[in-house]
Parts: sequence; structure tokens; C-alpha cells
Amino acid sequence: MIPAVIAAAVVSLAALLWFGERHGVARVQWPLKAFTSALFLLVAWLRGPASAYDAWIVTGLVLSFAGDLALVSRERRGFLAGLAAFLLAHVAYTVAFAGVTGPVSPPWLALGVILATSVAVYLHFRPRLGPMHGPVVAYIAVITVMLGAAWLLAASRQDAFGLQVAMGATLFYLSDLAVARRRFTPGAGFATRAVGLPVYYAAQFLLALSVGRA
Repeated sequence: MIPAVIAAAVVSLAALLWFGERHGVARVQWPLKAFTSALFLLVAWLRGPASAYDAWIVTGLVLSFAGDLALVSRERRGFLAGLAAFLLAHVAYTVAFAGVTGPVSPPWLALGVILATSVAVYLHFRPRLGPMHGPVVAYIAVITVMLGAAWLLAASRQDAFGLQVAMGATLFYLSDLAVARRRFTPGAGFATRAVGLPVYYAAQFLLALSVGRA
């Protein structure tokens, strides 16, 4: 069942990219994005969530679903609503990761790369943020903590589950950078969405598939 759901998501995502994003057809974007995002919720449900980790991951997925729909709008209000939903999703994921992280020697190199990347991202976008400066800084801080928590989990577990979580969190982080580029970089076109959306959905499906594995 789960492979069939993922296959449906790939087909729906392809249609979303081509008809919705490339051609900017809003009446296509809304239903296809809702359908594609609902599928990672379905995957999590099919995995049979049972633990506290699972509950927090599902919470993050639901918030991400809400953020997906909010970001279809090109208005500032929609962007802020999406930003808030995704910020809370990152918080939920952080709580999930922290709850199953055991004693660990911190992976200082990975944490240093994450921090340096976030600082570089902030410095790159800072001149273009305007009134969005405060919310974006808060968001960068939250996603940085989320990604660090994922890599701490991976370092403590050193198994396939930990690697899956770290990869999902990393892809989610990278997809956020694509959203920021689209929002704050003049002339950012279809290529940004063509990369960012598949990366985003890969992240969410990886995290959904981690349900029941902690």
C-alpha cells in the first residue's frame, strides 16, 4: 500500500510542477498540492503511529500540510501564515528528535557546518528582508536547531533510522532555502520550484516513513 501511495505522490507532484508551477494555474495548484501533501499524512497513518515520537512527527506533518496550502497564495498574509505553520512543524520535529536521542558525543563538524550555513543564508538574504526581517531570523534559528537535533539523533543512534531522520531533516532545511530564494530573490523562476518541491516532498515522506521506527 505504501509504495502505491508514494507512486501516486510522484505522479501528482509531476503534474503540480508542470501544470501548476510552470504555467501558474492556481486552480490546479490548490487541489494538486493538497492531494500530494495529504499523501505523506496517509503514509504516516499507514505506518501506525503509536509512540510519543510518532505523535510529534504526525503533528509536524499536519502543520506542514497547513503550511503547504497557505503558501499557494502569493499574498504576504499567506506567506506569513505558511511561515508560522512551518515554524511550528519544525518545533514539533525538534521535540520528536530530542525525545529519542540517547547519550551522544556531539558531531561538532556537522553542527558547525549547519550553523555556518544558517549564518551565510541570513547574511545573503538580510538586505532583501525588509519588514520580514524578524520573522525570517526567528525561522532560521528554529530550522537550524531542528537540523542540529536531527544530526544529534543520528549520532546517538548510528543506525538506518537515525540516518533516515537526518536525511529527511536536511532535505526539509534545503527546501526552506528554496522557498526563501523564491520569495526574496527577484527573478527566481520555475527552476527554483522544480528543485525545491521534490526536495520538500522527499523530506516529508522520509519523516513520515520514520513513524513506527523509533
